[in-house]
Amino acid sequence: MHARQRELPLHNVFNENQKAILTLPPKNDTEADTSSSWDFSQYEGVLNFDGQEFIFPEGFHAEASSRWIEDSLLMVNIAVSAEIQAECARCLTPVSLEISGELGYLYCSHSADELNGFDDYMPVEVEFFGRVLDVMPQIRESIYTVLPTKVLCREDCKGLCPVCGTNLNESSCSCGNEDIDPRLEALRNFNSE
Repeated sequence: MHARQRELPLHNVFNENQKAILTLPPKNDTEADTSSSWDFSQYEGVLNFDGQEFIFPEGFHAEASSRWIEDSLLMVNIAVSAEIQAECARCLTPVSLEISGELGYLYCSHSADELNGFDDYMPVEVEFFGRVLDVMPQIRESIYTVLPTKVLCREDCKGLCPVCGTNLNESSCSCGNEDIDPRLEALRNFNSE
């Protein structure tokens, strides 16, 4: 579905009431781990990010696993996946694609400056550890991280004619390549000798 043809606006895919509660493993067992998964398919919606509109027609899916490194340091890996729809950045054709990715987080109850040797993990400071942890803020961050920076319908997309707006992937136009921005017309006969 083309973003401009929707009859009703979609709500934001992220709801302020969403939670993703992860039960933590026993604190004295660094070998034990726990995992959970969440299906946010009821959160069909839209996400505006960096000037691009991404539609999530079936919400998104997330999984998390956790393991203690030490008493005040919890390693959490979060995997996210979703089907998204967006407009091609060159020709505005609707595009459907799958996104997925995994990010690592280190939840710590002390300063993140003291974390050495965990460069691949993003630090998250918490006041204290209970028996459960809401990892929804990091799931949101993971979704933002795996969104494409530029959506293309295909690598060799020709885009739209800047003069008449014709989709150059589907047909050619008679505007010609000699058209020049009127503000640059004075440079047409410029001689650099």
